[in-house]
Formats: sequence, structure tokens, C-alpha cells
Amino acid sequence: MKQFPDREWYDLRSIIGNDWAIFYFLLGGREVGKSYSVTNMYVNQWKKYKRPFYWLRLTDTSAKKLLVNKAEKLIDPDLRRKYNLDLKVKGDGVYDHGELMARVLALNTFYNDKGSGLFDKDFLNDPNMYYNICLDEMNREKNEKKSFDIVYAFANQLENLVRSTKKRIRVICIGNTLEEASDIMCAFNFLPEDFGRYYLKKKRAVVDYMPLNDKYVNRRKGTVADILSGQSSTFTNQIKIDTSLVWKGRLHKPSAIIKFGKEETTWFTLWDDSVISEYNKETCHTIIPMRPYLSEVFVTLARDNIIARFDTRGFLYKNLISMKKFQKELELLKPRK
Repeated sequence: MKQFPDREWYDLRSIIGNDWAIFYFLLGGREVGKSYSVTNMYVNQWKKYKRPFYWLRLTDTSAKKLLVNKAEKLIDPDLRRKYNLDLKVKGDGVYDHGELMARVLALNTFYNDKGSGLFDKDFLNDPNMYYNICLDEMNREKNEKKSFDIVYAFANQLENLVRSTKKRIRVICIGNTLEEASDIMCAFNFLPEDFGRYYLKKKRAVVDYMPLNDKYVNRRKGTVADILSGQSSTFTNQIKIDTSLVWKGRLHKPSAIIKFGKEETTWFTLWDDSVISEYNKETCHTIIPMRPYLSEVFVTLARDNIIARFDTRGFLYKNLISMKKFQKELELLKPRK
């Protein structure tokens, strides 16, 4: 495990030094300075190199809140003074002294940004240019309505912004650690179980899962949040993962293929009538579509049996990733009566 410096506030410089990466994940409790450190770096690079940046939120409601009153919730007051910013907002753009400094966009309305001129093919012809993108609050809050697929929306919004760009691109994803693991982390096939820094070389990603230091604990002790919800992982910064349903044995025979969509990434294999795993080209005569119109015979009772068995903890799972992805697909089904 990487030993994080005993600082009260998070510092980006160490993780950003891994310039082979595209994705940088900052997982930590509230008020440790994650968003502030990213904003400070992006504004600093705007002032030095005129690099505009993109700030993403999950929903358009959340994105619009950052833009009100001259983007006062996007850029902290001390940073405005430090960099002599004169901000104005027009649409989703934030302008400094009349020049476009940032755009604030939402994932759930990515389709509105198609063909909006967000991608500039000549952008990287300038050696000072760099795609600086931040997805802030990448995790849904506990009990927040699950009305869209975060990973699908994130991928498509990035496509709007950078197309096929593979160099000079930095995507920072910030998350308060919650009981429910991040959909995006699951897309990288990785869930951190211990504090530390993790290098996902094949995915071009670096993950900082930050422990809380004594300075942070002392500062938070006795606050209203500590009194009311001190053991919530939002404040303790510890993922609570239930591993009791993870199967440790061997898998023998596929019993069924469970399909949530037309893409194979939304398919799962049921092994030995008990263990769920991600689909990996297995063949089986029994197909259970969880939605109609998937070019399979849709039987409501079969779908409902899968849901009921999940609700009663009737499945085991090959690994944690399979469990979280299967759960996510079930949650994205339209509410059942």
C-alpha cells in the first residue's frame, strides 16, 4: 500500500505524475480537498496555458447548480482571488474576462451535446493544449433514483468531448466512498478493498483510495454530520463490502444466459443453477431475457423469478464485480408493480 503523506488536505501532484494514465480516480471522504485540488490545478493551467476544462456531473440538475450566481459553486472564492478571475456564465460555459474557461455538462443529457461543436479536431495541434476533464461526484448517493446507466452516459459524453483522442487527455473522477460500489469502478473491473494507490496499467488508470488521517478525524469530530451519521461511509471513507455471497468453488455447467440488453456486456451466465458470472461466450439452450424486444422469447414469469431470487439472496456470484454489475442491471429495470 502506498503511504499517503500525513496532510490534512489531499494533494494531486503525486498521482498526476503518472502521465501514462488517462483516468485518475480520487476516492475519499467528504471535505478532504479532492474537488478543490482538481479545480485549483485546472484553473492554474487555464491561467498559464489557456487550457479550458470540462466539469461533469451526473445530472443536469446538479450541473446547473454549479452555474448559478456566476458559477460560485464551481470555483471557490479564494481561487477567484488567487487567480484574479472575473467569471460570467452563458449557457453551459463559464467565461473568465470574456474567454471560455470551462464548460459544465451533465451525463444524463449527453445526447443533447451530440453535434454541439464540443470536439475541436485542431485542439491538439497546439502543444500547450490538453484535455482536462473532471467527473465530480461520480457515485450516486444512497437511495438516489437510478434512472440511467452512468457508465453508458459517461462513455458517450467523453465521446462527445474527445472522440478518438488518446494523448494529452486527463480524466479525473472524484467520488465520496459509499456503501454501494461505483458503477464506473465496476466498469474498470476493479473494487478497492483496502486503502492505497492502485495502478491499472491495462486500463490506463490510477486509483487513490484515501485513508483518513488524524488531522481530518479531529477536525470532523463533534460536527453535526459526525453526531448524526458518523458511521456512514461518506464520512468514514470505508467501503463496506458484503462478500458472503461470493462463491469460492469451481463452476461446472452453464444453466442459463440472462440477458438485460442486446449488448453482451449486459449478459450474465448462471452456472450450476446457482452462481452468477459475467458472460464469457458460454453457450446454453436456456435464455432468459429480462426485457422484451431482445430477439428472444420474453416470459414475464421467468424474469420475475430472477428478480425474486435476487431479492431473497438466492444467488451466489463468481466475484464481487459480477455481483455489483448484476445488481446494477436489475436496478436499471423499470420499476415493477
